[in-house]
Amino acid sequence: MVYPITKFWFYPLNWIMIRNIKGIENIPVNAQFILVSNHEHLIDPFYIFHPILKKLNKKVHFVATPTWWFLGETICRKWAGCIPLFNSEQAYREAKKLIKSSEIVGIFPEGGLRKTKNLKTGAVRLALETKAPILPIGLKSSYIPFNSAINIGKPVYLKKNKKNLKKQMSDLMNEVYRLRNSMN
Repeated sequence: MVYPITKFWFYPLNWIMIRNIKGIENIPVNAQFILVSNHEHLIDPFYIFHPILKKLNKKVHFVATPTWWFLGETICRKWAGCIPLFNSEQAYREAKKLIKSSEIVGIFPEGGLRKTKNLKTGAVRLALETKAPILPIGLKSSYIPFNSAINIGKPVYLKKNKKNLKKQMSDLMNEVYRLRNSMN
């Protein structure tokens, strides 16, 4: 229910908030994938789901801290599609199960709204284990109308190398930042 309401309210609102979307043709059509993006504001998941909804009309299941979990299991998990981060192992298992059932999972490797040097490697591990591509998205996020922008990169297929997870995650986030910074 929340997702249809979100489609109804936020999709039109995003036309006012987002001034530019580049790379929509890079969104895989017939495959499950993992979305990876930078995270600047609480509204970011709504901005990111906009081009996915426009092209695929599919829900994005974001891994999220359970801040709003007081709203209940049905609203947060089932209706909104959140994957609660009660602990990393539980969230990882749920994300992996969703990817294997052809769903889209969204992850902010920075782990929240503040940039940290300690990037989470779950997206890379999920991609290696499920063979799903990672779709990097650079996001300039704002609450000011016509001030946000999205740049979607080409899907990244990781090589079967589980040794340098942090390096692979760092390289991936460098691509996300490059996408973000290449927008005018």
